[in-house]
Amino acid sequence: MSDASLTWDTWRRILRSDALVEAVLTTGADHPAAVSLSAAERAILTSYARTPAATEFTIGAYRRGLVRNALNALRLVPLTRRLLYSNELDVRAVAADFTQSAGYRDDGPNFWRIAAGWVTYLATIPAFSHPMRQDVLALETAAIALVRRLGVAGPVRWPETIACNPTAARLTDRYVANRAAAVATSSYDLTPWLEDPLEFNTDAELARSLRHWLIYVPTAEAAPRYAELSDRAARTLELLSDPRTAVDLSLALDPLPVAEVLEVIGSLTGVGAVVRAEAA
Repeated sequence: MSDASLTWDTWRRILRSDALVEAVLTTGADHPAAVSLSAAERAILTSYARTPAATEFTIGAYRRGLVRNALNALRLVPLTRRLLYSNELDVRAVAADFTQSAGYRDDGPNFWRIAAGWVTYLATIPAFSHPMRQDVLALETAAIALVRRLGVAGPVRWPETIACNPTAARLTDRYVANRAAAVATSSYDLTPWLEDPLEFNTDAELARSLRHWLIYVPTAEAAPRYAELSDRAARTLELLSDPRTAVDLSLALDPLPVAEVLEVIGSLTGVGAVVRAEAA
């Protein structure tokens, strides 16, 4: 490893460790935390320790940047953001705690990864312990996972394209769930909050009721959208993780008459959540 690479790696290690930050700003290589470093790494830490004011400023700037990125990432999860800002919490302090819990990891512009870390972290704090809030976090976790999956490999056809060119469901065709769609379940009726994700009443008591939600991304540029599904439609979409015909689905759903299965498939293809396997 070159001297420049070693210096860079050591500096990044210092930035992400509270103990090493304390070391570089106080006793330098004599600090107990420096024992974990090699001789070359301790020499680098000592070099930074000779300019404590500049070093402290740079560390502070790095960590403040992580907090700003974390707060910006919340815009991707509007329900979670609304709940967080409506609590009597110091949101910036919560963001600082979150970045610390993530080991001061710098995800750069990968805001969806930051958002995923946010909802995981918030699920552990008392302010989000209520089941309604846990439902929101679970729903937006599923949406984040869907978007990140699409970032790796998008669908052959986006839901909006399919919805704009609807075709009747046919008995002989095989159908499969669109990669741009997923199903999530909540124990509360989140409809009022989903209808107004930026301004919903966070003090409202939602009806306790098992609900199924279609999460889908209409186009490559669009944010995730939500639609309520019947139990039958949710089960159908989950079964269509593998291609199946209407007859296959009829046998798997209770059984359900084929004519009704075709109606369910038609409703799902109407929003682009299901495609013909041959087209996919």
